[in-house]
This record gives sequence, structure tokens and C-alpha cells, in this order.
Amino acid sequence: MGILNEKIEAIMASILETSESMKNDTKSSAGDKFETGREMMQIEINNKQVQLNKLKHLMLDLQKVDLKTINKSIGFGSLIVSNMGNYFMAIAQGKVTLDQNEYYALSLASPIGQALKGKKSGDQIDFQGKKIDIKAIT
Repeated sequence: MGILNEKIEAIMASILETSESMKNDTKSSAGDKFETGREMMQIEINNKQVQLNKLKHLMLDLQKVDLKTINKSIGFGSLIVSNMGNYFMAIAQGKVTLDQNEYYALSLASPIGQALKGKKSGDQIDFQGKKIDIKAIT
């Protein structure tokens, strides 16, 4: 959650900075240039708002993970140890490092998420020509 919080804070700071810049921008004699600049800043704010909303939805999804649940098969919230790396099936965030261990935070909707879904410890899948041995699920 720390990574998502950092991203949310950075986007919120960017929105605030752009909003302040927009407020402080004074109208010049070149009126069209001023209006174009303000419109570009508004578009930037709108794009940042979309990113912020997506991150907030990811945060809500991540909060649904019950860390006390021990999964017998791979599903939402599973931590998978395999010969190809460690995977956390929750939200798509790519490679993350936690306590000096690397994990791939993936969505169940991703291609590898779909390939792993429902598999159990000891199962093996063939994904893009690579054999992935599932060693453990927690």
C-alpha cells in the first residue's frame, strides 16, 4: 500500500501545483495564448484526476485482500512462490520489493493471472513457452 500511497500523494501534489499555476497565470495581451495555456493546464489536471481515481480504485481492491486467509488454490490475494519468482495476485503493479524480496504484483485478469488461477501447490503450467512450477501458495 505504501507504493500506491506515494503515487497518490505525488499526483495530488501535481494537481495542486498545476491548479496554483493556473490561478497565478495572469492574462497577457496575447489573449488566445493565455486561453490556450489555461486549457492545456486544465487538460493536465483532468488527466491527473483520472490517474488519481484509478489509483484509489486499486487501493480499495488491495484493501479487500484478507492476509489471514490461507489459500489452497490461486485466487485473489494469493502469494505464490514458484521457480520463476514470487507472485502476488491482487492488483497490477509490476515488480515490487518488500523486505529485500522481489514480488510481481499481478491482476488475476492478466494473462499469467488467468493461467495461474485455480492452480494448487505442486501444479505446473506452461506460460509463453516457460514451465512454471508452483512451489507454495499462501
